[in-house]
Amino acid sequence: MLTFGERLRMARERSGLTQLEVYRTIKLSNKSLSRYENNATSPDPGTIKALIELYDVSADFIMGISDNMGHFQPRNRKPTINDAVLPDDTIQKLIQLSAEAKKKVVEYIDLLKVVEDVKLPHE
Repeated sequence: MLTFGERLRMARERSGLTQLEVYRTIKLSNKSLSRYENNATSPDPGTIKALIELYDVSADFIMGISDNMGHFQPRNRKPTINDAVLPDDTIQKLIQLSAEAKKKVVEYIDLLKVVEDVKLPHE
């Protein structure tokens, strides 16, 4: 029988995510996921829920109730910052911004997207 940690690792690997991508996506501390996958510690219920949603896996599988992982739909996976082609120093700069500055970055990205959408059909 698979352990809780082994089930987490299997679900993460099936979803094609690295531990670093998971850390960044659901904002875990640096070593938490490794500890969960190695059965050294257990996540709180909120983290379990976030992992289940991120991995697109059944809660019954993660909790050891079923061996069926559930339907996997990679096209529905939310994109992460790692899906973008950005230099590592840019990502680090974004992480270090204040909440207000991050909000402005998101607003600017939204504005750029609108401008790009308007330009594309005319080019």
